[in-house]
Amino acid sequence: MKLKALAFSLLLGLSAQSAHAFVSLPETGPLRITGSNNPAADPLFLGFDWNPADNGYTRVARRISSVIYDGTDIGTFYDYVYRYTDGTLAFASRFELDIGEIDTGAFAYETEINDILRRGYAGYDVSVGWYDSGSDSDMRLQSVAHSNGVRTRPTNPVDVFDDNVVDFRTDVSVEEENPTTGWYVLKTNATEFTYLVDAVTIRQAPSLDGVSPPLRTATFEGFAPVTAPVPEPETYALLLAGLGMVGLAARRRKQPY
Repeated sequence: MKLKALAFSLLLGLSAQSAHAFVSLPETGPLRITGSNNPAADPLFLGFDWNPADNGYTRVARRISSVIYDGTDIGTFYDYVYRYTDGTLAFASRFELDIGEIDTGAFAYETEINDILRRGYAGYDVSVGWYDSGSDSDMRLQSVAHSNGVRTRPTNPVDVFDDNVVDFRTDVSVEEENPTTGWYVLKTNATEFTYLVDAVTIRQAPSLDGVSPPLRTATFEGFAPVTAPVPEPETYALLLAGLGMVGLAARRRKQPY
């Protein structure tokens, strides 16, 4: 909401030293970690001066794509992959909305992003944080969970654990003057990544006043972790045999004639 974004931006100059570490996502008990308008109290906020390059991360991939609702290009999705000094990967993403309203002919509705679902994280250790891009319009990460629950009105459902999905909850809206997210980061223990056609889904929840449709979604491509393949026994045996032949050839070349 506009007031939330305003309250957060007013605190930028008051809490410049506030910083936190990445937070691990629970797998049992209360699943959702909730942020705060107060940066000093927000467990998900990494800090105003935080950026990957200054914290041991090197960018290894990026994709920039359009956000499409009802055939209309309403904004931009930024998806980056970073490698930490220990070889593990972090996935950072950000949304920008340019269009505040879509007219379908039958009706018009305001465009929002309320949930960002990232898929492909089953079996990995996942921790989360977010940082400000430097824009005055960035919306904070309101909450996050290993869950695929659909946001409803006027209340939200109980989260059900889904190891494969990470749900970022936010409130991005041009009409409410917070048209962009900050950078939402997933830190993992993965060392390899791939590109999935259904890696990202965004959802717009129903409005309390009933202006928007019951539920609007869009799914598109994005990066996700992947486990490096383990050689089959036959392949591994052939590999060892090949290395043995290379070693034998090397020894023969060293023998005097």
